[in-house]
Amino acid sequence: NHATFTWYVNGKVFRKGPGITSITVPSGTSGNLTTVSVDVDTVDLGIISNETSFRPAEVSLVWESDGYVPPFYKGKALELYGSSFKVTALPEFFTSNGKKIDPKTLIYTWKKNGTTDGEQSGYGKESFKSTQASYVRGGDIISVEVSNNDRSLGASKSFMLSPQSADVVLYENSPLYGILYEKALDSAFTLTAEELTLHVEPFNFSTHNPLGGSLSLDWSMNGTNLSSVQNNTELLIRKTGKISGQSIINLSIQHKDKMLQGGQTSITIFQ
Repeated sequence: NHATFTWYVNGKVFRKGPGITSITVPSGTSGNLTTVSVDVDTVDLGIISNETSFRPAEVSLVWESDGYVPPFYKGKALELYGSSFKVTALPEFFTSNGKKIDPKTLIYTWKKNGTTDGEQSGYGKESFKSTQASYVRGGDIISVEVSNNDRSLGASKSFMLSPQSADVVLYENSPLYGILYEKALDSAFTLTAEELTLHVEPFNFSTHNPLGGSLSLDWSMNGTNLSSVQNNTELLIRKTGKISGQSIINLSIQHKDKMLQGGQTSITIFQ
């Protein structure tokens, strides 16, 4: 505590003073070398020096589910209960001369909820696939540890992938402009033209094709089942004379194989 410490970061004085036995240094960006050295000016032993260097490594995680979203939708499909997902690691590792290391030459250890998945871990295994299976916890904790062969470089990352709710969204299919994806229909719609075509998009369900047979679509009007349009993604509504009134359209969608993937919506049509 009587010695005077002079700390250097990349050759520049960082801190100086008596008894400064430790410092906190920003790690810098991934791949950049940081050198920390210290001169300790003691009363009895003169100046004692030491030096160390480190090059930060980093890994990011991106995920995708097997859920459906409409064409040209700018977002991603969310994870639902029972859906499958894929997580990919994006490591930023560099050699001592600053060259980026090929991710396929690194070693990956994948864990789900704290349990190591031996089959999906190992050399060059950048991706992890699984299914959301727990209906009690708030989600699945996915983590990865990445290192090079001699373990001189390493980084880790984890996150919780939480299941969301399915969305059943109605749009107008215009005879002139096609499906008007820029504006979803509200819970009420006034029919001014002679007819209206409702188009449904089942967001986030585990399917790549809503008409592929994995989803069950049940339409009803004012409580009466519309058996002629079951499993159709569209419903045509026409005006009935000049009499004003309203019709309540209900739609329920259920995944045939995944019991917890379901949703519904309704719209009131005024004329």
